[in-house]
Amino acid sequence: MDEMTKRDLIVIGAGPGGYVAALYAAKQGLKVTLIEKRFIGGTCLNVGCIPTKALIKAAEVYREAKNGRLFGIDAENVSVDYKRVQERKNQVVKTLVDGTVFLLDKAGIERLDGTARFLAPAVLEVETASGKVTFEADDVIIATGAKTKKLPSPGFDLPCVLDSEGLLSLAELPRSLAVIGGGIIGMEFAFAFSHLGVKVDVIEALPDILAMADREAVQRLSRFAKQQKISIQTGAKVARIETGLEGGAHIVYHQDGIERTISTEYVLVAVGRVPEVAGLDLENAGVLMGFNHGIAVDERMRTSVPHIHAIGDVTNLVQLAHAASRQAIIAVDDILGRDARMDYDFIPSVLYTSPALAWVGKTEAELLAAGIPIRVTKSPFGANGRAIIANQPLGFVKLIQNLETKRLVGATVFGDGADELIATLTVALQNGLSAEAVAATVFAHPTVSETIREAAAGILGEAIHYNE
Repeated sequence: MDEMTKRDLIVIGAGPGGYVAALYAAKQGLKVTLIEKRFIGGTCLNVGCIPTKALIKAAEVYREAKNGRLFGIDAENVSVDYKRVQERKNQVVKTLVDGTVFLLDKAGIERLDGTARFLAPAVLEVETASGKVTFEADDVIIATGAKTKKLPSPGFDLPCVLDSEGLLSLAELPRSLAVIGGGIIGMEFAFAFSHLGVKVDVIEALPDILAMADREAVQRLSRFAKQQKISIQTGAKVARIETGLEGGAHIVYHQDGIERTISTEYVLVAVGRVPEVAGLDLENAGVLMGFNHGIAVDERMRTSVPHIHAIGDVTNLVQLAHAASRQAIIAVDDILGRDARMDYDFIPSVLYTSPALAWVGKTEAELLAAGIPIRVTKSPFGANGRAIIANQPLGFVKLIQNLETKRLVGATVFGDGADELIATLTVALQNGLSAEAVAATVFAHPTVSETIREAAAGILGEAIHYNE
Protein backbone atom coordinates (compact mmCIF):
# COMPACT_ATOMS: atom_id res chain seq x y z
CA MET A 1 0.00 0.00 0.00
CA ASP A 2 1.23 3.46 -0.89
CA GLU A 3 1.66 6.05 1.83
CA MET A 4 -1.78 7.24 2.86
CA THR A 5 -2.93 10.83 2.41
CA LYS A 6 -4.97 12.28 5.28
CA ARG A 7 -8.14 14.30 4.66
CA ASP A 8 -10.82 15.79 6.90
CA LEU A 9 -13.59 14.82 4.49
CA ILE A 10 -13.82 12.77 1.32
CA VAL A 11 -16.94 13.10 -0.82
CA ILE A 12 -17.58 10.36 -3.39
CA GLY A 13 -19.65 11.71 -6.25
CA ALA A 14 -19.94 15.28 -7.60
CA GLY A 15 -23.64 15.58 -8.35
CA PRO A 16 -26.06 18.04 -6.70
CA GLY A 17 -25.51 16.26 -3.40
CA GLY A 18 -21.77 15.71 -3.59
CA TYR A 19 -20.57 19.05 -4.88
CA VAL A 20 -22.88 20.94 -2.49
CA ALA A 21 -21.50 18.89 0.41
CA ALA A 22 -17.94 19.63 -0.69
CA LEU A 23 -18.56 23.37 -1.08
CA TYR A 24 -20.44 23.70 2.20
CA ALA A 25 -17.81 21.71 4.10
CA ALA A 26 -14.97 23.77 2.63
CA LYS A 27 -16.73 26.97 3.69
CA GLN A 28 -16.79 25.56 7.22
CA GLY A 29 -13.00 25.11 7.15
CA LEU A 30 -12.73 21.39 6.37
CA LYS A 31 -10.05 20.02 4.05
CA VAL A 32 -12.08 18.28 1.35
CA THR A 33 -11.33 15.87 -1.48
CA LEU A 34 -14.08 15.36 -4.07
CA ILE A 35 -13.92 12.18 -6.15
CA GLU A 36 -15.92 11.83 -9.36
CA LYS A 37 -15.60 9.00 -11.85
CA ARG A 38 -17.37 10.65 -14.77
CA PHE A 39 -18.35 14.33 -14.71
CA ILE A 40 -18.73 17.25 -12.32
CA GLY A 41 -22.40 17.99 -11.74
CA GLY A 42 -23.44 14.37 -11.96
CA THR A 43 -26.40 13.03 -13.90
CA CYS A 44 -28.63 16.01 -13.11
CA LEU A 45 -26.40 18.68 -14.56
CA ASN A 46 -24.91 16.73 -17.47
CA VAL A 47 -27.48 14.23 -18.74
CA GLY A 48 -30.57 14.74 -16.59
CA CYS A 49 -32.43 17.73 -15.13
CA ILE A 50 -30.61 20.55 -16.91
CA PRO A 51 -30.36 19.26 -20.51
CA THR A 52 -33.89 17.86 -20.26
CA LYS A 53 -35.29 21.23 -19.25
CA ALA A 54 -33.29 22.94 -22.01
CA LEU A 55 -34.98 20.59 -24.50
CA ILE A 56 -38.36 21.24 -22.90
CA LYS A 57 -37.84 25.00 -23.18
CA ALA A 58 -37.06 24.67 -26.89
CA ALA A 59 -40.27 22.66 -27.34
CA GLU A 60 -42.27 25.32 -25.48
CA VAL A 61 -40.85 28.12 -27.64
CA TYR A 62 -41.72 26.17 -30.79
CA ARG A 63 -45.26 25.58 -29.52
CA GLU A 64 -45.74 29.25 -28.66
CA ALA A 65 -44.37 30.36 -32.03
CA LYS A 66 -46.85 28.11 -33.85
CA ASN A 67 -49.70 29.41 -31.69
CA GLY A 68 -48.76 33.07 -32.03
CA ARG A 69 -51.92 33.87 -33.98
CA LEU A 70 -53.84 33.49 -30.73
CA PHE A 71 -52.10 36.65 -29.52
CA GLY A 72 -52.29 38.45 -32.83
CA ILE A 73 -48.79 37.42 -33.92
CA ASP A 74 -48.34 35.69 -37.27
CA ALA A 75 -45.13 33.74 -37.78
CA GLU A 76 -44.59 31.94 -41.07
CA ASN A 77 -42.60 28.80 -41.78
CA VAL A 78 -41.86 28.02 -38.13
CA SER A 79 -39.66 24.95 -37.98
CA VAL A 80 -37.32 23.06 -35.66
CA ASP A 81 -33.58 23.06 -36.29
CA TYR A 82 -32.74 20.16 -33.99
CA LYS A 83 -29.00 20.59 -34.44
CA ARG A 84 -29.24 24.10 -33.00
CA VAL A 85 -31.54 22.86 -30.23
CA GLN A 86 -28.81 20.39 -29.27
CA GLU A 87 -26.10 23.03 -29.52
CA ARG A 88 -27.93 25.35 -27.15
CA LYS A 89 -28.67 22.49 -24.74
CA ASN A 90 -24.98 21.56 -24.69
CA GLN A 91 -23.95 25.18 -24.16
CA VAL A 92 -26.29 25.49 -21.18
CA VAL A 93 -24.75 22.37 -19.65
CA LYS A 94 -21.20 23.60 -20.30
CA THR A 95 -21.93 26.99 -18.73
CA LEU A 96 -23.24 25.41 -15.54
CA VAL A 97 -20.52 22.75 -15.32
CA ASP A 98 -17.81 25.38 -15.81
CA GLY A 99 -19.43 27.48 -13.10
CA THR A 100 -19.47 24.56 -10.68
CA VAL A 101 -15.81 23.75 -11.37
CA PHE A 102 -14.93 27.40 -10.78
CA LEU A 103 -16.66 27.35 -7.39
CA LEU A 104 -14.95 24.12 -6.37
CA ASP A 105 -11.52 25.40 -7.36
CA LYS A 106 -12.08 28.76 -5.69
CA ALA A 107 -13.01 26.95 -2.46
CA GLY A 108 -9.72 25.04 -2.56
CA ILE A 109 -11.37 21.65 -2.94
CA GLU A 110 -9.13 18.88 -4.24
CA ARG A 111 -10.78 17.19 -7.22
CA LEU A 112 -9.88 13.70 -8.39
CA ASP A 113 -11.15 12.03 -11.55
CA GLY A 114 -11.38 8.38 -10.66
CA THR A 115 -13.27 5.57 -8.97
CA ALA A 116 -13.25 5.07 -5.23
CA ARG A 117 -13.61 1.93 -3.16
CA PHE A 118 -13.44 1.23 0.54
CA LEU A 119 -10.50 -0.74 1.92
CA ALA A 120 -11.68 -0.15 5.50
CA PRO A 121 -14.21 2.15 7.22
CA ALA A 122 -11.83 5.12 7.15
CA VAL A 123 -9.63 4.11 4.21
CA LEU A 124 -10.37 4.64 0.52
CA GLU A 125 -8.47 3.63 -2.59
CA VAL A 126 -8.98 5.87 -5.61
CA GLU A 127 -8.01 4.63 -9.06
CA THR A 128 -7.13 7.48 -11.41
CA ALA A 129 -5.68 7.61 -14.90
CA SER A 130 -2.22 8.02 -13.40
CA GLY A 131 -2.47 5.28 -10.80
CA LYS A 132 -3.95 4.47 -7.42
CA VAL A 133 -4.03 6.79 -4.42
CA THR A 134 -4.93 5.75 -0.88
CA PHE A 135 -6.66 8.13 1.49
CA GLU A 136 -7.51 8.07 5.16
CA ALA A 137 -10.44 10.30 6.06
CA ASP A 138 -11.98 11.49 9.29
CA ASP A 139 -15.35 11.46 7.53
CA VAL A 140 -16.75 10.18 4.23
CA ILE A 141 -19.91 11.20 2.38
CA ILE A 142 -21.18 8.78 -0.26
CA ALA A 143 -23.07 10.62 -3.02
CA THR A 144 -22.79 8.29 -5.99
CA GLY A 145 -26.35 8.78 -7.22
CA ALA A 146 -28.39 6.31 -9.25
CA LYS A 147 -28.49 4.69 -12.66
CA THR A 148 -31.30 3.80 -15.05
CA LYS A 149 -33.24 0.73 -14.05
CA LYS A 150 -33.08 -2.02 -16.66
CA LEU A 151 -35.85 -4.47 -17.39
CA PRO A 152 -35.09 -8.16 -17.98
CA SER A 153 -37.57 -8.60 -20.83
CA PRO A 154 -36.22 -9.62 -24.26
CA GLY A 155 -35.19 -6.83 -26.62
CA PHE A 156 -34.32 -4.14 -24.11
CA ASP A 157 -30.72 -4.31 -25.31
CA LEU A 158 -31.57 -3.34 -28.91
CA PRO A 159 -29.78 -0.24 -30.30
CA CYS A 160 -33.06 1.64 -30.68
CA VAL A 161 -33.90 1.20 -26.99
CA LEU A 162 -32.51 4.17 -25.06
CA ASP A 163 -32.39 5.64 -21.61
CA SER A 164 -32.84 9.38 -21.09
CA GLU A 165 -29.15 10.06 -21.68
CA GLY A 166 -29.22 8.23 -25.01
CA LEU A 167 -32.37 10.03 -26.10
CA LEU A 168 -30.87 13.42 -25.25
CA SER A 169 -27.84 12.55 -27.36
CA LEU A 170 -29.71 11.85 -30.62
CA ALA A 171 -28.34 13.96 -33.45
CA GLU A 172 -31.66 14.08 -35.28
CA LEU A 173 -35.25 14.40 -34.14
CA PRO A 174 -36.94 10.99 -34.32
CA ARG A 175 -40.11 10.48 -36.30
CA SER A 176 -41.73 8.46 -33.52
CA LEU A 177 -41.00 7.60 -29.91
CA ALA A 178 -42.48 5.07 -27.50
CA VAL A 179 -42.00 5.80 -23.81
CA ILE A 180 -42.09 2.87 -21.41
CA GLY A 181 -43.03 4.37 -18.06
CA GLY A 182 -45.57 7.07 -17.23
CA GLY A 183 -43.71 8.67 -14.35
CA ILE A 184 -42.11 12.10 -14.21
CA ILE A 185 -39.22 11.38 -16.59
CA GLY A 186 -41.40 9.58 -19.10
CA MET A 187 -44.12 12.21 -19.21
CA GLU A 188 -41.69 15.13 -19.49
CA PHE A 189 -40.04 13.57 -22.54
CA ALA A 190 -43.42 12.59 -23.98
CA PHE A 191 -44.69 16.19 -23.93
CA ALA A 192 -41.40 17.72 -25.09
CA PHE A 193 -40.99 15.47 -28.13
CA SER A 194 -44.68 15.68 -28.98
CA HIS A 195 -44.45 19.49 -29.05
CA LEU A 196 -41.49 19.13 -31.41
CA GLY A 197 -43.66 17.17 -33.83
CA VAL A 198 -42.74 13.60 -32.87
CA LYS A 199 -45.42 10.89 -32.72
CA VAL A 200 -45.40 9.70 -29.09
CA ASP A 201 -46.86 6.63 -27.37
CA VAL A 202 -46.67 6.11 -23.59
CA ILE A 203 -46.91 2.61 -22.12
CA GLU A 204 -47.51 2.40 -18.35
CA ALA A 205 -47.88 -0.85 -16.40
CA LEU A 206 -49.88 0.72 -13.56
CA PRO A 207 -53.58 1.61 -13.84
CA ASP A 208 -52.71 5.29 -14.25
CA ILE A 209 -49.77 7.58 -14.96
CA LEU A 210 -48.08 9.69 -12.27
CA ALA A 211 -49.37 7.65 -9.33
CA MET A 212 -47.72 10.02 -6.82
CA ALA A 213 -49.59 13.17 -7.88
CA ASP A 214 -53.04 14.67 -7.29
CA ARG A 215 -55.55 12.63 -9.28
CA GLU A 216 -57.63 15.58 -10.53
CA ALA A 217 -54.50 17.29 -11.86
CA VAL A 218 -53.36 14.06 -13.55
CA GLN A 219 -56.75 13.65 -15.20
CA ARG A 220 -56.54 17.18 -16.61
CA LEU A 221 -52.98 16.59 -17.77
CA SER A 222 -54.09 13.39 -19.51
CA ARG A 223 -56.69 15.39 -21.43
CA PHE A 224 -53.99 17.82 -22.55
CA ALA A 225 -51.87 14.84 -23.62
CA LYS A 226 -54.76 13.55 -25.72
CA GLN A 227 -55.17 16.97 -27.35
CA GLN A 228 -51.45 16.86 -28.10
CA LYS A 229 -52.05 13.42 -29.71
CA ILE A 230 -49.93 11.62 -27.15
CA SER A 231 -51.29 8.07 -26.89
CA ILE A 232 -51.25 6.75 -23.30
CA GLN A 233 -51.77 3.06 -22.66
CA THR A 234 -52.20 2.19 -18.96
CA GLY A 235 -52.37 -1.25 -17.38
CA ALA A 236 -50.01 -2.28 -20.18
CA LYS A 237 -47.13 -4.62 -19.39
CA VAL A 238 -44.34 -4.93 -21.94
CA ALA A 239 -43.53 -8.52 -22.83
CA ARG A 240 -40.73 -7.96 -25.34
CA ILE A 241 -39.27 -5.60 -27.92
CA GLU A 242 -38.55 -6.84 -31.44
CA THR A 243 -36.63 -5.31 -34.31
CA GLY A 244 -38.90 -3.79 -36.96
CA LEU A 245 -38.74 -4.88 -40.58
CA GLU A 246 -37.48 -1.43 -41.63
CA GLY A 247 -35.53 -0.66 -38.48
CA GLY A 248 -36.95 0.72 -35.28
CA ALA A 249 -38.88 -1.52 -32.94
CA HIS A 250 -42.11 -3.38 -32.34
CA ILE A 251 -43.14 -3.30 -28.69
CA VAL A 252 -45.31 -6.23 -27.67
CA TYR A 253 -47.36 -5.64 -24.53
CA HIS A 254 -50.32 -7.17 -22.74
CA GLN A 255 -53.37 -5.11 -21.83
CA ASP A 256 -56.72 -6.43 -20.59
CA GLY A 257 -55.58 -9.96 -21.42
CA ILE A 258 -54.89 -9.05 -25.04
CA GLU A 259 -51.50 -8.96 -26.76
CA ARG A 260 -50.99 -5.63 -28.52
CA THR A 261 -48.18 -4.06 -30.56
CA ILE A 262 -46.78 -0.55 -31.07
CA SER A 263 -44.28 0.23 -33.81
CA THR A 264 -41.82 3.07 -33.27
CA GLU A 265 -38.45 4.39 -34.37
CA TYR A 266 -37.02 4.71 -30.84
CA VAL A 267 -37.95 3.46 -27.40
CA LEU A 268 -37.28 5.38 -24.18
CA VAL A 269 -37.08 3.25 -21.04
CA ALA A 270 -38.17 5.39 -18.09
CA VAL A 271 -39.19 2.88 -15.43
CA GLY A 272 -37.12 4.31 -12.61
CA ARG A 273 -33.58 4.51 -11.31
CA VAL A 274 -31.64 2.33 -8.87
CA PRO A 275 -28.85 3.36 -6.45
CA GLU A 276 -25.31 3.26 -7.87
CA VAL A 277 -23.18 1.29 -5.39
CA ALA A 278 -21.25 -1.03 -7.70
CA GLY A 279 -17.52 -0.99 -7.10
CA LEU A 280 -17.66 0.86 -3.77
CA ASP A 281 -16.94 -2.36 -1.83
CA LEU A 282 -19.22 -1.20 0.96
CA GLU A 283 -18.77 -4.51 2.75
CA ASN A 284 -15.18 -3.54 3.50
CA ALA A 285 -16.51 -0.54 5.40
CA GLY A 286 -19.41 -2.38 7.04
CA VAL A 287 -22.01 -0.07 5.47
CA LEU A 288 -25.45 -1.68 5.45
CA MET A 289 -28.08 -1.44 2.74
CA GLY A 290 -31.64 -0.38 3.46
CA PHE A 291 -34.86 0.56 1.68
CA ASN A 292 -35.17 -0.67 -1.91
CA HIS A 293 -31.46 -1.36 -2.43
CA GLY A 294 -30.36 2.05 -1.17
CA ILE A 295 -27.79 2.73 1.53
CA ALA A 296 -29.50 2.79 4.93
CA VAL A 297 -29.29 6.18 6.68
CA ASP A 298 -30.92 7.92 9.62
CA GLU A 299 -32.36 11.44 9.78
CA ARG A 300 -28.83 12.85 10.14
CA MET A 301 -27.78 11.02 6.95
CA ARG A 302 -25.55 8.70 9.01
CA THR A 303 -25.00 5.17 7.71
CA SER A 304 -24.51 2.13 9.94
CA VAL A 305 -20.84 3.08 10.30
CA PRO A 306 -19.72 6.09 12.38
CA HIS A 307 -18.22 8.90 10.30
CA ILE A 308 -19.70 7.59 7.01
CA HIS A 309 -22.74 9.47 5.65
CA ALA A 310 -24.76 8.87 2.48
CA ILE A 311 -26.89 11.40 0.60
CA GLY A 312 -28.96 11.71 -2.56
CA ASP A 313 -30.25 9.01 -4.85
CA VAL A 314 -27.88 6.38 -3.45
CA THR A 315 -30.11 6.29 -0.35
CA ASN A 316 -33.21 5.83 -2.53
CA LEU A 317 -35.33 7.87 -0.13
CA VAL A 318 -36.19 10.81 -2.39
CA GLN A 319 -34.73 10.86 -5.89
CA LEU A 320 -34.71 14.63 -6.38
CA ALA A 321 -31.69 16.88 -6.89
CA HIS A 322 -32.92 19.51 -4.44
CA ALA A 323 -33.45 16.84 -1.78
CA ALA A 324 -29.87 15.66 -2.29
CA SER A 325 -28.58 19.20 -1.86
CA ARG A 326 -30.48 19.58 1.41
CA GLN A 327 -29.23 16.19 2.62
CA ALA A 328 -25.70 17.41 1.87
CA ILE A 329 -26.11 20.34 4.28
CA ILE A 330 -27.56 18.02 6.95
CA ALA A 331 -24.68 15.55 6.60
CA VAL A 332 -21.97 18.22 6.86
CA ASP A 333 -23.70 19.88 9.81
CA ASP A 334 -23.81 16.51 11.56
CA ILE A 335 -20.10 16.01 10.88
CA LEU A 336 -19.49 19.39 12.49
CA GLY A 337 -21.44 18.35 15.58
CA ARG A 338 -24.53 20.44 14.89
CA ASP A 339 -28.02 19.21 15.63
CA ALA A 340 -29.34 18.89 12.08
CA ARG A 341 -32.02 16.46 10.93
CA MET A 342 -33.56 15.82 7.53
CA ASP A 343 -37.29 16.57 7.17
CA TYR A 344 -39.02 14.93 4.19
CA ASP A 345 -42.55 16.23 4.85
CA PHE A 346 -42.42 19.22 2.51
CA ILE A 347 -40.08 18.51 -0.39
CA PRO A 348 -41.67 19.86 -3.59
CA SER A 349 -41.96 17.88 -6.81
CA VAL A 350 -42.32 19.39 -10.27
CA LEU A 351 -43.41 17.84 -13.55
CA TYR A 352 -42.20 20.01 -16.46
CA THR A 353 -44.94 19.18 -18.92
CA SER A 354 -47.19 21.68 -20.74
CA PRO A 355 -49.06 22.61 -18.62
CA ALA A 356 -46.74 21.97 -15.69
CA LEU A 357 -47.73 20.20 -12.49
CA ALA A 358 -46.19 20.69 -9.05
CA TRP A 359 -47.05 19.53 -5.56
CA VAL A 360 -45.78 19.58 -1.98
CA GLY A 361 -46.89 17.82 1.20
CA LYS A 362 -49.65 15.21 1.17
CA THR A 363 -52.22 14.69 -1.56
CA GLU A 364 -55.95 14.62 -0.95
CA ALA A 365 -56.06 10.85 -1.56
CA GLU A 366 -53.24 10.15 0.91
CA LEU A 367 -54.88 12.16 3.69
CA LEU A 368 -58.31 10.64 3.14
CA ALA A 369 -56.81 7.15 3.17
CA ALA A 370 -55.15 7.96 6.50
CA GLY A 371 -58.47 9.10 7.93
CA ILE A 372 -57.28 12.65 8.57
CA PRO A 373 -60.07 15.27 8.57
CA ILE A 374 -59.30 17.86 5.90
CA ARG A 375 -60.75 20.80 4.06
CA VAL A 376 -59.84 21.18 0.39
CA THR A 377 -60.20 24.29 -1.72
CA LYS A 378 -59.29 24.98 -5.34
CA SER A 379 -58.64 28.39 -6.85
CA PRO A 380 -59.04 28.28 -10.67
CA PHE A 381 -56.71 30.10 -13.02
CA GLY A 382 -59.84 31.00 -14.98
CA ALA A 383 -60.60 33.63 -12.32
CA ASN A 384 -57.13 35.15 -12.51
CA GLY A 385 -56.32 38.08 -14.82
CA ARG A 386 -52.70 37.15 -15.53
CA ALA A 387 -53.62 33.55 -16.35
CA ILE A 388 -56.29 34.77 -18.80
CA ILE A 389 -53.72 37.08 -20.43
CA ALA A 390 -51.39 34.10 -20.85
CA ASN A 391 -54.24 31.90 -22.17
CA GLN A 392 -53.97 29.52 -19.20
CA PRO A 393 -57.54 29.40 -17.86
CA LEU A 394 -57.64 25.68 -17.06
CA GLY A 395 -55.04 25.58 -14.29
CA PHE A 396 -55.65 25.74 -10.55
CA VAL A 397 -54.11 25.95 -7.09
CA LYS A 398 -55.39 23.37 -4.62
CA LEU A 399 -54.79 23.74 -0.89
CA ILE A 400 -55.46 21.20 1.85
CA GLN A 401 -55.91 22.07 5.52
CA ASN A 402 -55.76 19.64 8.43
CA LEU A 403 -58.94 20.44 10.35
CA GLU A 404 -57.44 19.27 13.64
CA THR A 405 -54.20 21.28 13.55
CA LYS A 406 -55.53 24.08 11.29
CA ARG A 407 -52.28 23.88 9.36
CA LEU A 408 -51.86 23.63 5.60
CA VAL A 409 -50.57 20.14 4.86
CA GLY A 410 -50.76 19.78 1.08
CA ALA A 411 -50.75 21.85 -2.10
CA THR A 412 -50.95 21.20 -5.82
CA VAL A 413 -50.51 23.64 -8.68
CA PHE A 414 -51.55 22.73 -12.22
CA GLY A 415 -50.76 25.08 -15.06
CA ASP A 416 -47.85 26.91 -16.64
CA GLY A 417 -45.74 28.51 -13.92
CA ALA A 418 -46.48 25.76 -11.41
CA ASP A 419 -42.73 25.18 -11.00
CA GLU A 420 -42.31 28.69 -9.58
CA LEU A 421 -45.59 28.99 -7.68
CA ILE A 422 -44.88 25.84 -5.67
CA ALA A 423 -41.96 27.59 -3.93
CA THR A 424 -44.28 30.02 -2.13
CA LEU A 425 -46.51 27.16 -1.03
CA THR A 426 -43.51 25.15 0.16
CA VAL A 427 -42.43 28.03 2.39
CA ALA A 428 -45.95 28.24 3.81
CA LEU A 429 -46.26 24.52 4.54
CA GLN A 430 -42.69 24.09 5.79
CA ASN A 431 -43.20 26.87 8.34
CA GLY A 432 -46.59 25.67 9.53
CA LEU A 433 -48.52 28.67 8.26
CA SER A 434 -52.28 28.70 8.59
CA ALA A 435 -54.75 29.57 5.86
CA GLU A 436 -55.38 32.83 7.74
CA ALA A 437 -51.70 33.80 7.47
CA VAL A 438 -51.55 33.13 3.74
CA ALA A 439 -54.89 34.82 3.07
CA ALA A 440 -53.64 37.91 4.94
CA THR A 441 -50.60 38.15 2.66
CA VAL A 442 -50.71 40.74 -0.12
CA PHE A 443 -49.70 39.33 -3.52
CA ALA A 444 -48.77 41.58 -6.43
CA HIS A 445 -51.40 42.19 -9.11
CA PRO A 446 -51.74 41.02 -11.78
CA THR A 447 -49.87 37.78 -11.08
CA VAL A 448 -50.87 34.13 -11.17
CA SER A 449 -49.57 33.93 -7.59
CA GLU A 450 -52.77 35.67 -6.49
CA THR A 451 -54.46 32.29 -6.89
CA ILE A 452 -52.50 31.16 -3.81
CA ARG A 453 -54.10 33.88 -1.70
CA GLU A 454 -57.51 33.07 -3.17
CA ALA A 455 -57.11 29.36 -2.38
CA ALA A 456 -56.20 30.18 1.23
CA ALA A 457 -59.20 32.50 1.47
CA GLY A 458 -61.31 29.65 0.12
CA ILE A 459 -60.25 27.49 3.08
CA LEU A 460 -61.78 30.17 5.29
CA GLY A 461 -64.92 30.49 3.17
CA GLU A 462 -63.84 33.97 2.09
CA ALA A 463 -62.78 33.59 -1.56
CA ILE A 464 -63.48 36.69 -3.61
CA HIS A 465 -63.01 35.73 -7.24
CA TYR A 466 -64.59 32.28 -7.43
CA ASN A 467 -67.45 30.33 -5.92
CA GLU A 468 -66.38 27.53 -3.59
